[in-house]
Amino acid sequence: MIPAGDRSGADPGAWAITSARAIADTCSMGTSSFMQRSYRIAADGQSVVCDTIAARPDVDALRDAIAWRRDALSRAELQEADTVLALRALMVLDDMLESLRGYEEDVPLTLTRGQACMLCEILGAYVTERDVDSYQTPEERGRIERLRAFAGPLMDCCSELAAAQEQRRERPLTV
Repeated sequence: MIPAGDRSGADPGAWAITSARAIADTCSMGTSSFMQRSYRIAADGQSVVCDTIAARPDVDALRDAIAWRRDALSRAELQEADTVLALRALMVLDDMLESLRGYEEDVPLTLTRGQACMLCEILGAYVTERDVDSYQTPEERGRIERLRAFAGPLMDCCSELAAAQEQRRERPLTV
């Protein structure tokens, strides 16, 4: 629907499907979780970690997605070592996020490459499987939209961690 407006051409936004005032160049877009990132050498002296900030509701949405994945894995037969190790890695990640419960707004996170990739995989699987055309509760819809909103920055984090790890391997630190 084209909004009614000045048809003389004086206000070109009036003829647009979306208002000219709604584009990124002219309005405040805010920031998303995982957008502010820095990388450093981990305490082990070998690997690279990412320090980032995530909003409390985003961390809660991640924890819900981790719980969903953990439940799916725990229902499978745990006879394969890879399944048990994946379940354990999910529990460690969830415990780390739970330990940050005291932060009410901006939650500081330190992620390894493996943890960031695991979050990316879980986030993608959750959104793909749970975003269906049938009825979803408002809470579930909100969770899906929240996870979808920071999928890009989280994928960027994974790529940058991989590049930083490769750079670290090519140029070892000398003391």
